Amino acid sequence: MHSSLSRVLLLNSNRNLLNQPALLVAIRHTSAGPPPATPAKEGSLTYKYEKFIGKWPKVLALHRTVLEGSRWCFADVKMYFKTRRAVASGQKKMSDLTVEELETLVQSGGELFKMLTLIVILQIPGPGDILILMLIFFPRLVLTRHFWSDEQRREFFQLEVTKALISGEQLLNTFGSPSSADENKLKPLDKLDSSEMLLVHGMHSMYPLPGSKTRILKRMEALRALDNILPAAIDGFNERQLIFNCYIRKIDIGKKSSTEMRDSLRQYVKFTSRMPNNVYLYASPLFKQK
Repeated sequence: MHSSLSRVLLLNSNRNLLNQPALLVAIRHTSAGPPPATPAKEGSLTYKYEKFIGKWPKVLALHRTVLEGSRWCFADVKMYFKTRRAVASGQKKMSDLTVEELETLVQSGGELFKMLTLIVILQIPGPGDILILMLIFFPRLVLTRHFWSDEQRREFFQLEVTKALISGEQLLNTFGSPSSADENKLKPLDKLDSSEMLLVHGMHSMYPLPGSKTRILKRMEALRALDNILPAAIDGFNERQLIFNCYIRKIDIGKKSSTEMRDSLRQYVKFTSRMPNNVYLYASPLFKQK
């Protein structure tokens, strides 16, 4: 019953989301969290079901995590494709996009692949119980940030940042460990050999699939556009948003407070603001070594 009900609730949530004003939708999801849910009406099937499983608080908490994560994941995927179409058609320029729109474009290939897979799974009868098992046993390997707790999000993002920075440092070492000022030693993307490209993929948390060079360039373009508007928006970010924005730039999160993460992001934007693209490609390991 849980699985079927999960699909009903997800569909209802998506319908409510689509009926909201576009501005409110943009503000209320992506890095800030899921779009708001409509409370179940008293006497409805949803209300009765949640009242029944409420006898087991942990089961109810997992159930709601699946529903909330599903709504959030759907909202991100919807915004990603809507934004990408708007840019590709010329309807919008990168400089016209909001923080929320840009955040969806800079997601890593691995994360986007998982999101699309989960959206497909959610359309099949019976995913709810499977997702609950994934939440318990394999949250990092199978699920995305939409289904993680804030503590897991910090922990899992830091693991990815550490792996990316190791790849970045190894790549810089192949060039003789240049600084950001040694522009001529830092190869542009189209001049890298196959072994160097593998390290670039690791540095950007991207899968080495066909067309990945184009995706990396597009990701850099969106990230630079996000860097340009970050200073005006960062004071309004909560801790969840700060963690996400450190993660996409591969800035160490560790046990930093909100103030420390905010300072790191400001320093990163200042440090990278004058970098040409062939240098910005290596921004994260260069920022760490500065």
